[in-house]
Amino acid sequence: MNKYRRIASIVLLVLMAAFLMADQNLLPPNYQQIMQEFGISETQMGFVSTIFVATSALITIVWGYFSDIKGRKKLLVLGVLLGEIPCFLTAFAQNYWELLALRLFTGIGIGSIIPIGYSLISDMFYGDKRGRGFSYIQTAFGFGTLFGMIMAGVIASWRTPFIYASVPNFILAPLFYIVAEEPKRGSGEKVLQDLISRGIQYTYKLNWKIIKKSFETATNILIFFQGIIGTIPWGVIVYWIISFLMVSRGMSKETSTFVLLILGVSTVIGTFIGGFLGDYFERKIRGGRAILVGASIFIGFVAVLFLILYPLPSNPSIVDWIMLTFYGILILQFVSIASPNVPAIISQVNPPEDRGTVFGVFYILNSIGSAIGPVLGGIMINTFEWMGMSKALAYQYTLIIGALFWIPCGLTWIWIRRTYPKDMEALQNLLKKRRKMMLKNAN
Repeated sequence: MNKYRRIASIVLLVLMAAFLMADQNLLPPNYQQIMQEFGISETQMGFVSTIFVATSALITIVWGYFSDIKGRKKLLVLGVLLGEIPCFLTAFAQNYWELLALRLFTGIGIGSIIPIGYSLISDMFYGDKRGRGFSYIQTAFGFGTLFGMIMAGVIASWRTPFIYASVPNFILAPLFYIVAEEPKRGSGEKVLQDLISRGIQYTYKLNWKIIKKSFETATNILIFFQGIIGTIPWGVIVYWIISFLMVSRGMSKETSTFVLLILGVSTVIGTFIGGFLGDYFERKIRGGRAILVGASIFIGFVAVLFLILYPLPSNPSIVDWIMLTFYGILILQFVSIASPNVPAIISQVNPPEDRGTVFGVFYILNSIGSAIGPVLGGIMINTFEWMGMSKALAYQYTLIIGALFWIPCGLTWIWIRRTYPKDMEALQNLLKKRRKMMLKNAN
């Protein structure tokens, strides 16, 4: 793969991912405004975000399957455009049901970026440097989310941000199709690199036997499990924290959004650094990525819990903003260090021909929590109020309960630390056998 085209491919992939994910957080800063305009409850509002996340998750298995048997570049461009058209049209929704339908269709397109993008990254970077590759695309997700959050928080109308978030990809997607070069499948495996560079193709295709084996791999099963419970906090906290700050701390929408912006920047920093830290630990300790992920989840849980309980004033002073910024950058960033390392681990225990499918399944299960979170948060808020609790306390207890799911998630990584090195070694042995067959077939 030509060096400059490879760089261009990565840059364009990252930019498309950023703008595609800008759509993710366009609604939460305006929950209160939309609920008032359409006359709906917190539960109904949460369901809009839930249907979006659920659709984008469920469709990933379809995108993932086709990414393993078809050209990934064309599929990604198609997915991006399918996501951005309804995103653009969301700006013109006239009632609750139109909003719900357009979010559903947007999710269909957005679901393409995880399995296809991750599959491409797996072939663009070698295993011991794959953490940084995933950190690039995960950081793009973070920046995109922040971009969307800022727009939604500072623009008076909740509709206009959907136009600004979607238009750039109408330009970037065709550009990616023209400029980007798709890496050869298996080119990210060092054991196969010399053969692929000599023009010997990796001809192994997705089949039922491979899929079955992937679902019998212990590391895959454990990662699928921890993803379900580990994303519930993200679904509850990220989607409801702005409303929490407005209701429980008395902040304005703009101030609440700026607080979330600082926290978002911290998680982006954690995501970017996390990929490089994962590569470092992977080289130094057998199964080092798993150790880093488990530790960061526990530290991040404590950091988030403290933030929820800390009584931030409704009008923070300069000192408050400075302290919040330092707290986010130094401590809160741990909550996102796992982000690039989990897909890196998946890529190191699954063969090249089924990674798209496994990533698709991973994202479906990983998004169950994210999909449940928004509507679960709305239900808990309404339930606590029905029990006689004040709205402020209802929001606070909802966020605390949401964060508690990180405890069993972190504990699962103690087990993954034992299975991951064994499954990674098993894959390398399989690839070595295939290398011999490829050489034999070529001669």
